[in-house]
Amino acid sequence: MTKSIQLKRDMLKSNFSGADNYDLVIIGCGLTGLTSALMWQLNTENKRTLIIEQNSYPGGFSTSYERDGYVFETSQLFPDIVDIMDYMGVEINLKKYEGDFMRRLVVDGEQVDEYKIPAGVENFTDYMVEHFPEDEKNIRALMAYGAEMFKQVRKLKSQSTTIDKLKIPFQAPRVVANLNRTYAGLLDKFEITNPKLREVMETFTSFGGVPADRASAIYTFGGMISSMTRCFRPYGYFDEYPARMAELFQERGGEIRFNAEVEKIVVENGTATGVKIKDEDGLINAATVITTVDVNLGMRKLVGAEHLPASYMEKLDKVVMSVSSINVSLGLDDKIDMSKLDLDYPYNVISTGLGTSEALFEGFLAGDQAFSEDCFHMAVICPSLTTGAKNTITLRCTPFALNQWKEWRENDYEKYKAEKEKWGDFFIGLAEKYMIPNLSKHIVVKDISTPATYARYSGSPTGSIYDMASIVSQFGPKRLPMKTPIKNLYQPKFAHGLYGTAMNGVQMVDLLLDRKFNNGNSLFAPIKR
Repeated sequence: MTKSIQLKRDMLKSNFSGADNYDLVIIGCGLTGLTSALMWQLNTENKRTLIIEQNSYPGGFSTSYERDGYVFETSQLFPDIVDIMDYMGVEINLKKYEGDFMRRLVVDGEQVDEYKIPAGVENFTDYMVEHFPEDEKNIRALMAYGAEMFKQVRKLKSQSTTIDKLKIPFQAPRVVANLNRTYAGLLDKFEITNPKLREVMETFTSFGGVPADRASAIYTFGGMISSMTRCFRPYGYFDEYPARMAELFQERGGEIRFNAEVEKIVVENGTATGVKIKDEDGLINAATVITTVDVNLGMRKLVGAEHLPASYMEKLDKVVMSVSSINVSLGLDDKIDMSKLDLDYPYNVISTGLGTSEALFEGFLAGDQAFSEDCFHMAVICPSLTTGAKNTITLRCTPFALNQWKEWRENDYEKYKAEKEKWGDFFIGLAEKYMIPNLSKHIVVKDISTPATYARYSGSPTGSIYDMASIVSQFGPKRLPMKTPIKNLYQPKFAHGLYGTAMNGVQMVDLLLDRKFNNGNSLFAPIKR
């Protein structure tokens, strides 16, 4: 029998005191909840704080898990959040990617074009010019414009006073000019028309699971720059990050209650006064409540439409949640030498050509999927090259809709298993054909996650993995606000990924403290303590 591996996440235990009154209750012990909790602790004194988590471990979608002696992960890189980690006091051993940021394969019939995208904006610009010399002028103009636009984002306030708003056109004219522009529109502006060049540039919209003709230009460019500027992954497993955050929170006096599901956010006379735990009598009272769960779960189910104004419900009805995914995690034997397969990158991405993201997203919006041999997009990640553990590969495939997955899982499990295997074999076949020869011969363990898996673990009604979709109509001031119509109730769910969740927490606590922590800044620039 294979000896079970104990992960950092499983070493954390509840330290709930049983008290019924708290200054702050946070629903969800994922990265947004943990960042909010730690930032709150560091900028307040003598505030009793409780995090309630329905699962038995911290981290939410950023975690690791073990199957038959193999450890699989749900995250793949650390963007440049080192300053935020240092501020929180979170220390983990990180590997910095110094060379190439991404290996990118684009399939067009029998032709496969390969690109090795370097880390660093200047290096990336030079690389693209080298491969597309006829577009040099447009490439350099685009990258210079985008870099300056991202600098101007740093001048913005997430909580703007009237004076702040008056300054915006002068301090951040490029942000204003691009507020309603899609990433495709930005590429059009700089006449990026070469299909091969454009497909490589549009790779970065996949970070948010939306195509270029819907993705926010500002959000996409910001994600591209922040990821490739400094990029890391843990030498250990990804669960170490939320586990260390949770450990620090408890050491500093905070309480976490695992294996407890919030059934209701208690609202009295328009004010959130606490929460009710499922299958328990009594309430946990709170001066302030933060919900970090899926916004539809939090506001529709935990709060209820009867407590929310019609205007807010109309806005909630228009929210487009992000895509779901099929994840194929593979444990491989030791007869395959992973070091010789050129996979040691934060991202290995393989897809068909220009138009793929749009076709796949349309399939998702229709409540289905549009994957085929001629239309696919997949990331291939090899964590074991860094961790030194037994050989593992993860195939991450988006976008999929929840569609019938939940129904199959609950009412026709044989059909559910058959569909899982069908799609698992499909993506394994793609990886075998284009990146890892004879992959299927080396598989020892296969674990497949579906949209129903994500819905089950997160409670998301759509199985969403990136929160609200990063489309242009939901960006910046058009996003659902952190401050809800319910007094003392907040929902900081406007960005995903390790960087996005960190900023969720930063902006949340800055709002609670009336800008006395981060001075209202849209990015991390705390007031010196």
